[in-house]
Amino acid sequence: MNFIVDDNDIPEDDVILYSVLYTSVTVVFAMAVLSKFLTNEFRFGFRSVLSLAVLFLGEPLCQFFVKGPFGVGCFAFGCLLIYSILPASHLPASNKSVLITGCDSGFGLALVKKLDSLGMNVFAGCLDKDGTGAAAIRHNCSDRVHVLQLDVTNTEEIDEAVKTVTLKVGEEGLWGLVNNAGIWYFGELDMMSEVIIKKIIDVNLFGAIRMTKSLLPLIRQAKGRVINVSSVLGRISMEGNGAYGISKHGLVAFSDTLRQEMKKWNVKVSIIEPTGYLTNNMRSHVLRSKREELWETLDDTARKTYGREYLEEIYNNLLDMNHRYPDDLTPVIRAMRSGLLSKRPRERYPCGAGADIVTFIYTLVPVWLADRVSSCFGLMPKNVVPAEMKQ
Repeated sequence: MNFIVDDNDIPEDDVILYSVLYTSVTVVFAMAVLSKFLTNEFRFGFRSVLSLAVLFLGEPLCQFFVKGPFGVGCFAFGCLLIYSILPASHLPASNKSVLITGCDSGFGLALVKKLDSLGMNVFAGCLDKDGTGAAAIRHNCSDRVHVLQLDVTNTEEIDEAVKTVTLKVGEEGLWGLVNNAGIWYFGELDMMSEVIIKKIIDVNLFGAIRMTKSLLPLIRQAKGRVINVSSVLGRISMEGNGAYGISKHGLVAFSDTLRQEMKKWNVKVSIIEPTGYLTNNMRSHVLRSKREELWETLDDTARKTYGREYLEEIYNNLLDMNHRYPDDLTPVIRAMRSGLLSKRPRERYPCGAGADIVTFIYTLVPVWLADRVSSCFGLMPKNVVPAEMKQ
């Protein structure tokens, strides 16, 4: 029995019909993708490349290998599948209320300005309500933005912030919570004191848990969103980022569980996973301050094992690499906005060059290869050794 179909076996009228059908599907798909570009809901990246591949390769491949009505069906299904993973359109932003932690600088400060420009009511939690970041917010933003004194490790300040928000939002509830506050220290786990490890986890993990549990009644009331700012290091482990990675792995687990538990309340939970960006954590004066804090909290055994010179070399390497990090925070801010306002928000938003691909491939390769890749891309210098190894 011969299953090979030749072009000559298809009647001329059918060829014209299939050509019209293919053209129609192509035009509809192209216009749908183009509309997302024009409305700033879609940017050039992995998904856009995939869309172009389907658009320009899908039709000829289906016509050549599948043919007939089944080929048209395959092409249409492929277009529909790709379109389903593209960013959804956004909900109206005006009159929605959002609380953001860690607004003194970096992502938090940039997000406050962006959401204010969209007409949202923003509660900007700052570690220092009288600091330069808070002053910048008051100077550059509208009266829709309310600056709050908010240390996510201070239960009294959290309670006071919740009271303020409750009074302001009324029966509307709180549409969004962005747990952005975070700190970062770099150093091997063995040379990092328990005090520093606890400090990192207290801010990055328990700070987000405290804020979320305190505000969930208001978020459920609005059927709103929780956005937790993690990192690619929440899924990929690297030397020198152990304590930070522990906090972010924990935040990912918290977010994944919360997302499942909040579905019955129509509350959406998303994770933002940036790569390295030039935020306040990477500023020279901040790095030097953290280096001194690490050294001061080390016990005598750790100081003897690793030595001051080893710590100096590690942080000098970080200082030298500062210029490699992008200072354009737009990809992260765009992801946060999408998590808050998209009609179909993603569970995870990897942000930064190659973040999508790296986080996907990392889970597929053997552990030994993943470790080697992490070592190649990590921040730990390869030409320095601890003091004890020199003896």
